[in-house]
Amino acid sequence: MTATFFRRTALAMALVATSLGAALTAAAQEAKPVRILTNWFAQPDQAGYWQAQQDKLGAEAGIRISVLQGGPKIQTIPQVASGQAEFGIGNADDVMLARLRGAPVRAVFAHLDYVPYALVYHADPAVKGIADLQGRSFAVNIGNAYWEWTKKQYKLANTREIPVSGDLSLFRNDARMVQQGYSLYLPARMEEAGIAVQSISLASLGYRPYNVLFTTDEMIQKHPALVKATLAAVQKGWSNYVRNPSGLKPMLLEMNKQISPAVYDAANKEMIEKLISHDLSKIGCMNDARWTELASQLRSVAFLPAGFNEKQAYDRTLVPGCGS
Repeated sequence: MTATFFRRTALAMALVATSLGAALTAAAQEAKPVRILTNWFAQPDQAGYWQAQQDKLGAEAGIRISVLQGGPKIQTIPQVASGQAEFGIGNADDVMLARLRGAPVRAVFAHLDYVPYALVYHADPAVKGIADLQGRSFAVNIGNAYWEWTKKQYKLANTREIPVSGDLSLFRNDARMVQQGYSLYLPARMEEAGIAVQSISLASLGYRPYNVLFTTDEMIQKHPALVKATLAAVQKGWSNYVRNPSGLKPMLLEMNKQISPAVYDAANKEMIEKLISHDLSKIGCMNDARWTELASQLRSVAFLPAGFNEKQAYDRTLVPGCGS
């Protein structure tokens, strides 16, 4: 073989590598960006979405997932409805009520079996159930559906309601205060602050709205392949997270300084034990009965009219393995 042959071969290989590199670059540039807007600062109950971003899931389907961190000024439903993100995180009851008001949003994926609402109170052996909290001060989201339903269902009377905040000093200084929060975080934060507490979950009282990912009617109708590819990617993201729940810990703790390593670990444990499907192939699945139950609860406190059809608020046919 001559030197000319080797030079030609090397040149051909270089041209192939250049063409391949250009093709890969073009493919990366053509990947459709998919934005997922979270409803709070980065934390474990969003983990599967951050995992999907970190693992670059969906690339083979031509999408690039980007998670946008939320906060106190973020309202995911109006922002997704107005096109500021393709998907958003929310609660099933909020999606249903937004739908009633004309927002064209629809839940498509349930990452947690229920929103982990809890009523947290100072440790007290005399409190055996919610009836024993009668007459206390409640720091809650005033006017929220879960609270109106709880008051009516359990006949809570003579309660003083104040707006909930992240400041624990009011709670610390009032032994009869009850504070609303996520069971994943608030009890552990209070224990770290030296406040002994107990809690009652809203799910144990019967109020169980899914924690969901939602999108718009337009996305489902005009871009069904993109929606399905996104849901397949985030389903795998949640599955990857469950298999290695500590993998995201450094990133999320860096993004959200309010969560300590111990609180992070406790939240992971509760989520994996109670809130995420143990059949990883069923993560994201929803059922009609749960939506019907929730709609009935909202009607009981006049948040929904009798004629509202809850099926317009969700589509459970788009997640792989969930069936029609």
